[in-house]
Amino acid sequence: MATVEELVKQYETDKALKKEVDGILADNKITISEFMGFVKKHDVDVSLSDFPKLIEEAKKAGLIK
Repeated sequence: MATVEELVKQYETDKALKKEVDGILADNKITISEFMGFVKKHDVDVSLSDFPKLIEEAKKAGLIK
């Protein structure tokens, strides 16, 4: 199971992962279904209760508005 930090590092070098994330973020929002689908697909160690925190971090990073 990957941590968020591990996935962030992978995002920086993995073109396919970056393209997938960019596709999710194209509309400047992340839905719960997109979040949960991504978490399941990549076996990330986060829960639904982490969703608001991750949205805030994405905003701080300038990934979404």
